[in-house]
Amino acid sequence: MEIKLNDYHKKVNAEKKASVAYWQAHPLSREECLRQLKNLREQRLASLSNW
Repeated sequence: MEIKLNDYHKKVNAEKKASVAYWQAHPLSREECLRQLKNLREQRLASLSNW
């Protein structure tokens, strides 16, 4: 089975590759990374507590 990508998939793949290249060139500091992880944990807890 041959995989065929339409223009949408090609565009999304290009955007994702550009994003990965940007973040490889501009990594987050340890403090910023920990801050984002803390925020994500808090968001997850808040969403789970609403169940």
